[in-house]
Amino acid sequence: MNWKHGSLAIALAAMASAAALYPIFLNTASERWPAPIETGPGERDPAFKIERNAWIESLHRHAPALDWRAQDADWRGLRMQRVQYARNVSLAAGMSSNDLRAVELSAITGNWRERGSSNQAGRITGAIYDSVNDRLTALSQGGNLWRSPRSTLAWSSPNDSASFQSGGFLDRLSSNGGERLLLASDTPLGVYASNDGGLSFSAATGTDQPNPWYTTGLAVRSSSGLDVYLARIHYDSMANGWRTHLFVSTNAGANFSSLGFVGERDRVALFSPRYDSTEMFVLIDGSLKRISPGSQALVNVGTVPVSPPVANGDRVHLTGGVDAGQTFLFAMVSRAYASRTDVYRSLDGGATWQVRGSIPENTFGPNSAASSTRNPNLAYAGGVNVYRSADGGSNWAKVNDWGEYYADPANKLHADIPNVQVWRDAANNERVYVSTDGGLYESTDNLISVHNLSLNGLHVSQYYSTYTQRGAGHVLLAGAQDQGYQKALTPTAGIDDFGQAISGDYGHFTSSDGGTSVWMVYPGFAMLDTAPGLGGQSGLKFWDYAVNNLVGTLWMAPIVADPHVAGRALLAGGRMTNSGDHVISLTWSGSAISAAEDNFDFGSQVTAVAFSPSVAGRRYAVSSARKFFRNTGTGWTNTASNLPDNHYFYGNKILPDSLDPNTIYVAGAGYSNPPVFVSTNDGASFTAMSNGLPNTLVFDLVMSPDGNHLFAATEVGPFYFDRALNTWIDISGLGAPDQSYWDVDYVEEGGAGIARFATHGRGIWDFVVRGDVIFRNGFEN
Repeated sequence: MNWKHGSLAIALAAMASAAALYPIFLNTASERWPAPIETGPGERDPAFKIERNAWIESLHRHAPALDWRAQDADWRGLRMQRVQYARNVSLAAGMSSNDLRAVELSAITGNWRERGSSNQAGRITGAIYDSVNDRLTALSQGGNLWRSPRSTLAWSSPNDSASFQSGGFLDRLSSNGGERLLLASDTPLGVYASNDGGLSFSAATGTDQPNPWYTTGLAVRSSSGLDVYLARIHYDSMANGWRTHLFVSTNAGANFSSLGFVGERDRVALFSPRYDSTEMFVLIDGSLKRISPGSQALVNVGTVPVSPPVANGDRVHLTGGVDAGQTFLFAMVSRAYASRTDVYRSLDGGATWQVRGSIPENTFGPNSAASSTRNPNLAYAGGVNVYRSADGGSNWAKVNDWGEYYADPANKLHADIPNVQVWRDAANNERVYVSTDGGLYESTDNLISVHNLSLNGLHVSQYYSTYTQRGAGHVLLAGAQDQGYQKALTPTAGIDDFGQAISGDYGHFTSSDGGTSVWMVYPGFAMLDTAPGLGGQSGLKFWDYAVNNLVGTLWMAPIVADPHVAGRALLAGGRMTNSGDHVISLTWSGSAISAAEDNFDFGSQVTAVAFSPSVAGRRYAVSSARKFFRNTGTGWTNTASNLPDNHYFYGNKILPDSLDPNTIYVAGAGYSNPPVFVSTNDGASFTAMSNGLPNTLVFDLVMSPDGNHLFAATEVGPFYFDRALNTWIDISGLGAPDQSYWDVDYVEEGGAGIARFATHGRGIWDFVVRGDVIFRNGFEN
């Protein structure tokens, strides 16, 4: 099966239109507040949403017939089983959660330590409210389950080593005073259940149909019943396309059976009223069907007068409730090629429908629409912002604009809304829960106002990159997805609060002066912080791509500071005046950033750059054609080929050895080839250096200054290179969170060496090295 489908050209064109649709900056007074951007390039543009997944397939490098998602999912699933077993044995033996954070390996020993942030929550994908126990359960983008009493908001993660990544598909069953949590996951693949509040999970059977892609629905017929339904996208070889496969469990999610393919991708929606009904509906394009209990037959109910008809790329939603014994329903169609979502309503259980109004945005995802459970006039939907209707969907009002969050995060919604749900409390009042890219919110007045529930203790930050100042203070800097450039100005040894200096998405932190100044990128400009130890924006200096006619970069363009020339950095990839693919030298003069475009054309997009730390003037680059280039001061030369492919928007990693000027490491996608290579002849040739690594993506490499330690941050966890055995070893142990590890920085503080990892859903974690190790530079194979 070939996973590469769709048009890259359309995707790239959509990126350009996204820039026109959404301004890079929200200007308030003298400060800049760049628009938060979803993890994928151009995610806000409706046309791009059709092709984004195809683009990921074509650029998340792998052989045509390879299922790279399955490789990651299978590896994580096996590790989770192993870790869960060992963890349960250890806890049963009397060990504490903190005890589990110790790692004792032959090559290295150390302890895991969480650093935060505590106050800058990342994306929450869904939430459950338990009215009997007044308790919240939330699922993070990183896949960890979080719980808290509603009265105290004392958030905790019952089990960091279990991560279930999908679009926020969780539900609960309750009977005889017990609770059964259900989560549908894409990585690892399957439906998982917990009967002990998330401490442990069991996997359902029966959903292992061929060629899975992603989940689009999970619904229970009744919270006190046994029927559970799953909708997931699979490749339908008979139809030669990606379609929605429906599954049912009649034993509370223990095992499932197939109900077959029922419709096109994103054009099928599952729904059952949460209260006062045991009906289960499925909307297929504009056709509403009821799923009969017992037989599980799909019975026609009515037809939604969708105009124009639902088309490829559109997304359908179904929600509703029960009013005085009568089921009402809302059907919504998020249009692929228009910034709107059309709304339809039925007041007779779906038999007849009326055209209502339109929401002036596309919905964010399959769970981004909801209604009151009992009032047919109240409905809600979220895209970049959240909208509410008080007249049955005819008219829609924005709850608040995303930019208002920064002045009042406690009472204004953050941008990007993956989930909206309505639950009732013990007093039978409705509570609306809005999951955002900045945490979880609650409303008790039908979204007239909202309250942030994640201002403290919900440790789900999504970081691309960190940098810690060397020397006094050790100011800790972090670049987040949709939560901006953050600083812990007076970091402690524990979990810190971070201040957000500027909004948006930031990565590739780099400094050549120990953090006196730090370069980084946003998907639209390069930024230099000339005063990392200060809050606010006074030290931030910008070089805007559009102003300087730079095009053709990766979405998060790699940048690296020159260790030999103060105030200079090399920006990877793009073009300003010439055709082709070039690198750009940026120089801070003390008053402005100037740029110079290198004339050399690399022939394809530049995906990584680096300087030799020991030889002035020596530079390196990797291109998307998997070629390695070296410049010793007389011009660029292609010296090697067939290196790892790049991450589709973040690039590759080049790491010159700390001590040996001839040793260079290159990392990237390893789905069809080794993810790490090493050269011992200054890039003239490379050999694979991937023993012990799964077939996955390596985002980052770091070496300690003394050459004793080499760490890798990967899609499936943290790794360390064992020189004695010539192999990489997984150092997550039983205490590190199961996450994607995007970045690693090596810091020396208080006499200890620390590998500081940035995760994309569980904040920053330190691996504090202790004990002697036998390891030196070289890594010859």
